[in-house]
Amino acid sequence: MASGDPKLPPQSQRLQIYPNLNSGVSSFWREKYEREAKRYWDVFYKRHKDRFFKDRHYLDKEWGDYFSVRGRKVILEAGCGAGNTIFPVIASYPDAFVYACDFSPRAIELVKTHEDFKESHVSAFVFDLTADDLCKEILPSSIDIVTMIFMLSAVSPEKMPLVLQNVRKVIKPNGYVLFRDYATGDLAQERFSNKDQKISDNFYVRGDGTRAYYFSNEFLTNLFKENGFDVHKLDVYCKQVENRSRELVMNRRWVQAVFSLSDSSNSSSSKENETNHPDRDNVHKKIKQNNLIGGSNDSAIDLSEGVAMDMFGVLPSSEYEVRHCWREKGLGVGVWQWGNLLYDCC
Repeated sequence: MASGDPKLPPQSQRLQIYPNLNSGVSSFWREKYEREAKRYWDVFYKRHKDRFFKDRHYLDKEWGDYFSVRGRKVILEAGCGAGNTIFPVIASYPDAFVYACDFSPRAIELVKTHEDFKESHVSAFVFDLTADDLCKEILPSSIDIVTMIFMLSAVSPEKMPLVLQNVRKVIKPNGYVLFRDYATGDLAQERFSNKDQKISDNFYVRGDGTRAYYFSNEFLTNLFKENGFDVHKLDVYCKQVENRSRELVMNRRWVQAVFSLSDSSNSSSSKENETNHPDRDNVHKKIKQNNLIGGSNDSAIDLSEGVAMDMFGVLPSSEYEVRHCWREKGLGVGVWQWGNLLYDCC
């Protein structure tokens, strides 16, 4: 260094003008995304309407045992979006009644204007599960099944317990929560990690202002147990998808689980109620029988237009090939599949 050059201060004393690469979302934007979450999702549904997610026709194959037990099922679809879960369920189980809530008014409007919407089968209402009291809309302990499909990941991890505490108030002692959402290690998370989109551990913001959390088994298990639920079943599904023409490979991972109220959450009256409703025992017997004959290796996932464009930069009509599909459980269970990818994990 020339004698006339200024001497640099020690590293610890240097003033940083520009943030480090991948330093994450600033506190200002973190608070803004939280405060305006409803608006971002409303804009999302204004733009995509009901086209972003495909109808979830895999529900009957994955969870049919829970829906098919005797008697009319009362279902709560938490975070119903445009109704991609509601209407396949109604089509498969015409006797079911579905409460459908979402904090996006535009999403509820899409549900109510759907050609298959009937007030005799669906009650759709705008609702914030992190702030409102669900018992003002639904009777306590009246819900047989709660579906939470790619819903909880849109909630900040600090507020997830509020959602579960709300759900716990309306679910029957013999009811179930059917859960599917993003898992850690998914390609989308890896893409976010390479950009400046991290809000907190495993929690990221997309380019449109909506957010996504990626669940680990440990976090999800602890979250539900700490809020009065037992883990009935939990698997991580993995699917490796290839677009040969573009030489692109996409690794998708999602967690699929079933939860029930823990015994400590039930009052004596609730336990009596459960004794008079043997549905849970019937479900357990059916699931055990299915496991003995191999169960369902179906790992159908439905591809949204948005994911195809966001991940690959191509139209959803492009062909994809499933290279490898497996389910992680314990040491892992592997399943090979080939075919055209028409569906993603959402």
